[in-house]
This record gives sequence, structure tokens and C-alpha cells, in this order.
Amino acid sequence: MPANTTTAEIYPVDPSQKQPLFRADSIRQLEQRAITQLGSDGGFILMQRAAAALLELMQQRWPAPRNILVYAGAGNNGGDGYLLAALARAKGYDVRLCQHGDHSKLSNTAQQAAKAAETAGVSLVTQFAEAELLVDALFGIGLNRPLDTATYQLIRSINDSKLPVLAVDIPSGINADSGEAMPTAVKATATVSFIGLKAGLLMQDGLDHCGQLWLSLLQLASELNEVNPACRSISSSELNTLLPSRRANSHKGHFGHVLVIGGDHGFGGAAIMTAQTAVNCGAGKVSLYSRPEHISAMLSRQPEVMSRSHDCAQLLEAASVIAIGPGLGTKSWGQALMAQALATDKPLLMDADALNFLASLPAAQQQSLKRQNWVLTPHPGEAARLLNCSSKAIQRDRLAAVSQLQQRFGGVVLLKGAGTLICDQHGNTTLLAAAHPALASGGMGDVLSGVIAALLAQGLSGREACQLAAWLHLHAAAHLARQQPRPWLVATDLINQLKLQLIN
Repeated sequence: MPANTTTAEIYPVDPSQKQPLFRADSIRQLEQRAITQLGSDGGFILMQRAAAALLELMQQRWPAPRNILVYAGAGNNGGDGYLLAALARAKGYDVRLCQHGDHSKLSNTAQQAAKAAETAGVSLVTQFAEAELLVDALFGIGLNRPLDTATYQLIRSINDSKLPVLAVDIPSGINADSGEAMPTAVKATATVSFIGLKAGLLMQDGLDHCGQLWLSLLQLASELNEVNPACRSISSSELNTLLPSRRANSHKGHFGHVLVIGGDHGFGGAAIMTAQTAVNCGAGKVSLYSRPEHISAMLSRQPEVMSRSHDCAQLLEAASVIAIGPGLGTKSWGQALMAQALATDKPLLMDADALNFLASLPAAQQQSLKRQNWVLTPHPGEAARLLNCSSKAIQRDRLAAVSQLQQRFGGVVLLKGAGTLICDQHGNTTLLAAAHPALASGGMGDVLSGVIAALLAQGLSGREACQLAAWLHLHAAAHLARQQPRPWLVATDLINQLKLQLIN
């Protein structure tokens, strides 16, 4: 064995700091190149490094003596489990192995690992009642199909055990690219990801299942630097520098004029929340154009908003940023306002029914409207209408969806969801690697639109405004949720907290 093959370097991952995130195919291709360069035993060498990294974390979190049950699948992920079992036994753990799947067809590398476990005296069992730690080595990053019944039931039993679980590379059942559970997944206490972080660990169901996340580069750091990541996570420390400081010699005109257009009959609340949020997030001036019956409600909630129901053209002329769509509706009133807004060259934030209007247009007309100075903020359903597919298709590959939206419509696209994605004018994608159930209520998107519009008015770029707004929106919700016994909020709860988040 080469002298350095079992070097175990593992790093805790802080999702709030900038991290490159990769698609599974990119990692597999890098791994194959590394195996070729390492020679005939290249695959086994990488497997030894992976097992050593897993053992390192196990010794930190669950030191010997402990009773360990390793669930080994029939692929190379199972091979990592076999080798870990062999190493752990030598370090004083009582380790047992439970095989899952057809192990008569193991790869040569996995067969070597199985032999190592056998030589070390690791017993094969179907259950281990005394187990104190479970190791999930069932599936790696190649899973792209729904789980079979036997695996589904096994994963359910692992989760029902309530024992701590160490996941090998990725919790089994999670799609490495999308983060979707297929349809269930191991709920890990800790996950050691190998070579590079897979994007799915920090999106959708991955956020709930990976537990404490660790990374082992398997001594391939230089090789990883040559691979283009699928996206990067948003750094909270970098966001703190985005909002410019204000000079003493300032006036409201220095901080932009947001015009919110929306609120057809019966839908005034959406536009009112957007306008109220824009005021509280630092825009110098905010106007609302809405139906007459909503004007008094706006004045009573936020008298600083200049509200009117006539002469939209004058407001469009005065505005520096236009936020259109909340409660706009899809009837003639909203369509006429959309035409007026699109005829300007002002920066636009397009949300809700503005996106539905855009989706309803013929492809040629959509192409003619493509512009770089707008921000589109679809949820998966709106994204599906814009791309003429199903919302399930959007969620199966959110990275591809946000990229396709940006290529088709231009500007900056923010795709909402657990793990918000933002794709800018240059095609660069960033991920807010967090989510919170407190945001799962009506009107939260209208509030987010108000934050983005206010930040655009204060001079941030579309990408910067979306990144900072998404982060503020999430953390305001998380802060408020911690102060109450149940993790749900209404959208207007956030508005004052967002102002405090900006101040702090």
C-alpha cells in the first residue's frame, strides 16, 4: 500500500460560507481520471482513503468501544462500508456487516474491500440489536431512480431505529444533483462527502437528511480545482459588505424610488405587502399603483407609501425600479399594466402574475422581450409555466431549470424553494444552502419581492439584491420562529424583522 493512501483529512462544512458544489457526473469523471493516474489499484486506494476519513470522523464523534452496524450496498459505496468495518474492528469497535442487494456482482474493487472485512473478522448479520451507531453505505451518488420496495423498507427501519447514523458520501435515497428523496432517504446524523460537495446535499430533502456535513477531498484537491462547479453557496460574510453605507449628507432621492404595480379586485394584499416591505427595507420612496379600493388600506398600513389608482404613466416615469405582479391578476387590467411596464427601459422585478403573463406569450414574443435589467422570481409552479413543463420536472433538476430560465429570458432569475437558486446574467449560479418551514405560508413571496426591489433601488445589482434579499428573508423568518413554540409565521410578521436584520 502506498505510504499516504490512508491519510484522512476531513473538514466540517459550513453551508453559510462560500462552497463550490458539484454535479455527480463531474465528481465521477474526476474520480475515474484519478483512478487511472493512481494505477491498477487506483480504485482501491481511493476506497482506502474514504474509509480512513470515515473512521476519523467516527473516532471523533463516536469513539471506541462502540457497537457498529454497517449497511453495505452492492456498489462501491458498499465497498467503502466494508473497508470502514475492517478499519474500525482494528481500532476496538465491535462491528457487524449487513449486506443489502446482490453482492455476487460486486466490482473488483468492492470485492477487495469485502475480502478485507472478512480477513479482519467482521461478521455478517441480518440484525444487531446491540448496535449503537449505524453506517449507511447502501447507495452512493449514482442513484437516479426510485428505490425498490426492499430498500425503501430498510431505510424506513433505519430511520425508525432512532440511532445515530453516519452516511457514506450521501444519505442513501437522496438524489445527488437535485436533493430529492427517492421517495424516502436515510436521515443521517453526519455525512462525509468525498472529493467535492454534491449540490443535492444542500437542496430540497438533502437539507433535512445530511445532518452535520463533512468533506474529505481524498487527496484530490488540485484535481478538483480543474472541475467547474455546478454552483456555489452564498457566503453570509460577503453579503454583509453589499449594502452601501449612507453619508450624513443624504436625502431620499439617493436611495431610489420603487413603484409597485398590482392588486386587482380582491388581491390587494399582495401588492400592499410588497410596497410595505420596500419602505421598511430602505428604499428612498415607494409608490403603489393599485385598484381604488386598496388605496385606503395601504395608507392605513403604511402612510409613507404614495398610493394612487390613476395615471400609471406618470408613476412609471418617476420610478427607478418597478416591481410588478403581486396580485396583478391575468385579466385586461393587469395585461394593460404589463404592457406599460414592459414598454419602459426601467429595471423590473417580475413576480407572480407578471410571470404568468410572460408564460402566456408566444415563444417569439418572449424572445423579443428578453432583457438583462430585470429580475424574475418564480416558484417551481411559475417556473414550470415559463418552461412549459411540470413543476415536478423543475424540482427534479433545479440547477438546469434556473439556467434554462436565465438563458431564455435574460436578466437574473431567482428560483424559490428549499435551497433558493440565483442565476445571473453571466450564467453563474449561486445557492442559498438553507431553508425554513416558517416561510411556508401565503404572501412570503410578496414580501421577498419588496426586499429585492428596495435593494435594487439602493444600487445593488440584480444578483446582489437577490442574494442579500433571500438571505435576509430566510434569517428573519428563522429568528422569529425561534421565539415561538410553533415554526409558522404569517408574511407580515417578517416586515419589521427584516428592517432590524438590515440594521444589524
